[in-house]
Amino acid sequence: MRSIIKIAAFILLIYVMPILPQAESELPLHHKRLSERALVVWTGDYMQTIATVALATDKGIVVIEASLIRKNDARIRRVIEKEFGRNDFKYLINTHYHHDHTAGNQIYSDATIIAHKNLLAGMKEELTGEGLVKLVDKFKHMLKEMEEAQEHVEPQSRDYYLVKERISSLKIVIEELQSGFVPTYPSILFEKNLTLDMGNMTLQLYSFGGMHTDSDIVIFVPEEGLVAVGDLPPDQWLPYIRKELTSDFSVTLENWGRIVESKWDIKHLNMAHSNMHLSVETFKEQYRYLHTLWEGLSEMHRQGLKIEDAKKKYTIENDFPYFKDRIVQTSKGNIHEYNIEAIWERISKK
Repeated sequence: MRSIIKIAAFILLIYVMPILPQAESELPLHHKRLSERALVVWTGDYMQTIATVALATDKGIVVIEASLIRKNDARIRRVIEKEFGRNDFKYLINTHYHHDHTAGNQIYSDATIIAHKNLLAGMKEELTGEGLVKLVDKFKHMLKEMEEAQEHVEPQSRDYYLVKERISSLKIVIEELQSGFVPTYPSILFEKNLTLDMGNMTLQLYSFGGMHTDSDIVIFVPEEGLVAVGDLPPDQWLPYIRKELTSDFSVTLENWGRIVESKWDIKHLNMAHSNMHLSVETFKEQYRYLHTLWEGLSEMHRQGLKIEDAKKKYTIENDFPYFKDRIVQTSKGNIHEYNIEAIWERISKK
C-alpha cells in the first residue's frame, strides 16, 4: 500500500472546513461531520496524512486511527473534544502496526487501546531499538531529498506546497521521535473479531489480514453505516493478496462477507490515508472478486486441476468486468494472476 498512497484523491470528503488557527510550521487542520455522533479529522491540504474517525458513544469517545506525529494527534484530539463538547476518551483502535498509524498512540494513553494480536510484534520492531534508529534515519534522508526538491519546484505551484508540507512534517516527526517519544501499546488484543457494546452504537472489529499486514483490522459501526478500512487497496487498484503474509485469508473473507451481507446499509467508508478513496460499491466488488476466486480455486484444487487451468478459467474481462479499467498490471506483473497464485499457494497448504 505504501507504494501507491500518493495516488487517489480523497473525494469522499464532500465538506472540508479548516478549524483553529495554526502556526506556520503546522499543517492546516480539517474536519468533516458524518453525523451528530461521527466525525473525521485530518491535517494537510496537499500531502497524505491519517484521517482519524471519532465516535461519540454513550460509554465514551472512541477514536479510530492515531498517526505518526504526536503534535498532530494532540491537535486532532482537541478538535474532537471541542466538536463533541466532552473529553471522556474510552478507546483508541489501531487498524494495523505501521508507525504512521501507531506512533501517535501516546496522545491517547489515558484511553484503552485495542488492536489485532499480531500488532505488537510489528509495532515493537518499528518503534523500539534499532528499528526506531532506522526509522529516524529514513526520515532524515527523506528530509534531505525534500529540501533538495524544494529548490527545483515552481514557486506557488501545487508541488511547491506539497514539498513544503512534507518538509514541515518531517522536521516535526524527527524531533518527536528523538525526544519524549514513548511507544504506547494496545492493552486489548483480539484474533478473529471483537464486539464493543457502546450503548447507542456497536463497534464490530474484524481481522482483515493478508492484503496489507497480518495485523490489519476493519471496524464496522452498523448504526452509523460506517466502515473504517485502514489501508485496504483504493478504488483505482485491483485488490491483491500478499504472498509473504501468513494470515488465514479465509477468516478475512468470512469477516468481509459479514459486513457486505449485513442488513445494515453502508453509507461511509473511511480510508486511513486522507488522500485516498474507496467507494462502497468497490468495497463490495473487491469482496465478490476475492471470494469468487477463493471458492472457485478451492473447488478446482479439490478436483485435481492445475493452477494453469485456474488462470485460463478466470479472467478480468469475462468474470470481473467491474475491474477491467482499474490498475491490474504493474512493473512486477499482472495482479490478477498474482492473486490466483497467492490463493493457490494457500489452499495447497491446507
